[in-house]
Amino acid sequence: MKRLFFCAIALGSGATFADIPSASDSDLLSRYTASTIINFELIEGAYDFVYAPVDKIKRDISFESAVRFTGAGQKITYEMPRGVSRDDAFNWYVRQLDSLGATMLFTCQGPDCGRATVWATQVFRVRALSAPDRQQSYAAYVLGDDTEQTLVALYVVERGNKRVNAHIEEVTPSEVVTFDENQGFADQLNASGVAVIQNVTPARDGSIDASAKSVISAIGQQMVNLPSRDIYVVCHIHASGTADPLIEASERCANVITEQLAEETTLMPKAVGVGPLLPVEGRKHSRVEVVVPSLMRQVSRQ
Repeated sequence: MKRLFFCAIALGSGATFADIPSASDSDLLSRYTASTIINFELIEGAYDFVYAPVDKIKRDISFESAVRFTGAGQKITYEMPRGVSRDDAFNWYVRQLDSLGATMLFTCQGPDCGRATVWATQVFRVRALSAPDRQQSYAAYVLGDDTEQTLVALYVVERGNKRVNAHIEEVTPSEVVTFDENQGFADQLNASGVAVIQNVTPARDGSIDASAKSVISAIGQQMVNLPSRDIYVVCHIHASGTADPLIEASERCANVITEQLAEETTLMPKAVGVGPLLPVEGRKHSRVEVVVPSLMRQVSRQ
């Protein structure tokens, strides 16, 4: 009997726990290998999408940026296998969102996210997300266009028992939500070393319109505290015709933006025009990026 008892313990200790009943995976993202769903809820009705740190003043939740809308979706909490770090889990999902072309509105790590107890108990309302302030990571993303959107909140914690849980909320608004898509520009640049300036699309001749100049001014103010001055403005222009004229036009575009940033800030970025030579995963997408190579190297070493 004792041998049977110890065998049962040994088998049980290595068992893989199943997902909770009626749970389903993310519609967009693949789960981390061997993780399990420990909480699952549908979302329907009024929803608050937060893209800023959170705090609590007396009994009220405080955050700088959030939008309330009506929508539908789901919230999923995964428990990672033992030995998986918070960074591993967070980067697993961030890489997928980036590959989908999602726009990062905000990201934070540790105490910069605000009070972890507020995130766990009052924003997400999932007790399994309770963790120390220093052991949290958050990112807010938007996917889609002017006709259909999906908003994604990603929150990853390491709990006091060293287990890592990843929480994903995916919500489709009943109407398109508008907000400042460049608010988290500096955060994304610090996180990955490259960020696209949203709502700035160069014309075929390399010009940018007046509204884009105000966007660039706001971006410049976000960039003044970057830890590196090794900054490049890269302009991409895709259109019919041969490559050389488009490369020349993209160089003019990059020069216009770098000159504006140099005039309005202490930054001295370098201009690079690549025309149609660097499509995004095969898609011909005219755009302007800011690249900080030293931050890209830091990411690659993680």
